Amino acid sequence: MKFDLSKAIEILDRTPAVLKSLLGNLNNDWVTQNEGPETFSSFDVVGHLIHGERTDWVVRAKIILTDGIEKPFTAYNRFAQYKESKGKTIQQLLVEFEWLE
Repeated sequence: MKFDLSKAIEILDRTPAVLKSLLGNLNNDWVTQNEGPETFSSFDVVGHLIHGERTDWVVRAKIILTDGIEKPFTAYNRFAQYKESKGKTIQQLLVEFEWLE
C-alpha cells in the first residue's frame, strides 16, 4: 500500500484504545515479561511510545518542516522509558499515552 496520511491517521488514532483493550487491567506478570536481555515487555513498549511522543516524533517533524531534511536529528534514547516509567502501573501508562494523542 502506498503511504497515505489520512490512512495513517486512521490507524494511529486507534492505537491507544487498542493497547488499552489488550493490556488494561491485566496482571502485572503478563505485562512485565520480556524475551530476555535488551528486549521490551509490553509495559516497556507503552513507556517507549510515550517517550517517543514527547521527545521524538513531533520534534523531528518540526525540524523537517522548519529546517528541511539536511539538519541532523538529536539521538533518540530508546531506553529512556525505564527511568520515566519507574514506579508507574500499566494502567497509568495507558492513560498517559491516551492523553498524549
